Amino acid sequence: MSRAYSQNAVLALLATVVFLAVVNGTMVNIALPYIGRDFAVSEGTYAWIVTGYALAFGIFNAIDGRLADVVGMKRLYMFGILIFGAGAAAVAMSPSVEIAIALRVIQGAGAAALPVLGSSIIAKLVPAQERGAAMGVILSTVGVAASIGPFLGGVLVQFAGWRFCFAFSSLALLAIPFAWRLLPAQLDETDSKSFDIVGAVLLGGGVALGMYGFEIVEHSGFGADLAYCMAGSAAIIGAFVAWIHHATEPFTAPALFRNVRYLAAASIGFLTNGTRFGTVVIVPIVLTEVHHLEPVWIGVVLFPGAVAIAVLSRVAGKLADRVGPRRPVAIGTLFIVGGNLVAAAFVGSSAVGISAGMLLYGVGFAMIQSPTVSAVSQLVPKSMTGVGMGIFMMVFFVGGAFGTALSVTTVELQAVDAASWLGLDLGLGARYSNGILMLNGLALLGVAFVQLLPRGRLGDRVLDVPA
Repeated sequence: MSRAYSQNAVLALLATVVFLAVVNGTMVNIALPYIGRDFAVSEGTYAWIVTGYALAFGIFNAIDGRLADVVGMKRLYMFGILIFGAGAAAVAMSPSVEIAIALRVIQGAGAAALPVLGSSIIAKLVPAQERGAAMGVILSTVGVAASIGPFLGGVLVQFAGWRFCFAFSSLALLAIPFAWRLLPAQLDETDSKSFDIVGAVLLGGGVALGMYGFEIVEHSGFGADLAYCMAGSAAIIGAFVAWIHHATEPFTAPALFRNVRYLAAASIGFLTNGTRFGTVVIVPIVLTEVHHLEPVWIGVVLFPGAVAIAVLSRVAGKLADRVGPRRPVAIGTLFIVGGNLVAAAFVGSSAVGISAGMLLYGVGFAMIQSPTVSAVSQLVPKSMTGVGMGIFMMVFFVGGAFGTALSVTTVELQAVDAASWLGLDLGLGARYSNGILMLNGLALLGVAFVQLLPRGRLGDRVLDVPA
């Protein structure tokens, strides 16, 4: 079997699995009211089917990445597929909402291994000069999955029932024999033999409290509960930082957080995914509540943006392989800002205009994410590939949770007849338009970090992080 064929087969495997993991996290939102109706529970209860999954997913990105440095990527990746797929099948057969919530937490922990280890496997197997294009395949899949998840969920709920949203994700189990056959045994070769449990608990606890704070904002607004939650999160993260500076074999080398380029890439990932997930949540809502579109037509509106991400992520990765990440990311930021402005201007008046905005946004997202993730894979030493990519992916998906909370809260804090910040007559769509504009603030904030990215191509150079 040729190297090119093997590489393409591995990329197809990784992309398929990450698609199922990400689409599961987005399409279930459509099913929630139907789950609540069937189990006769309130929104405060059935919402934990999404919240529990999201918390576990966010927490275990870094933990699974670090575990891969200890136990090996191949075996942990297959175990993640098993937990995710079997968990999905079990949720589909849940007899009660309490069992469904518990299973979703377990499923989220397994799902977290899939995107982070997929990126880490690419970092291990693909030469640096081809890595951006390969990362583009995975990131394009993430973007497409996030975009079409609500549409796919709507179709399944409408024509088959909410349980099929989970049964669909159990198809991931079919990937296990392919993973066993395609992934080389060298992925299980590791230099590290210890796992910092204390560091993992502190990092996971701090991130969990922070993400729960986003949920509080989204459902209850600002108040004392949020303040306590965020203060607790900051204290635990502070304890984590203190611990890794004194532990004999810490969860990660403290110097990783002194690598300015790595921090810049992580910040851009956080802010960009915040705009992405915030948009993915708010646009279907406005298309339903203001434009009164059926789920199928919502998918049509989002489709051009999803196609742009699918097509251009690999192109952007190849471009970054030649010229470095800075220029593609700068161009992508301009497209995101422009796309959000176009979408915000047409909310309430034209679904076609919103679709055009999402197309521009998709171009921008593609131009940013592949170069950024490829750069991260080369900014950490090979011995820390798992934990370096894991922490980045954790920050990436926490950014998505933040963006969702920001967009929803911006809408909820405004009156139904709020005025458009653009000065346009958008009727009932004005407050949703303002929510999109708020997300644009995240994109603009990302500009401050672009200049910190590497200027030229990294090639085979890896910026080492001392222990």
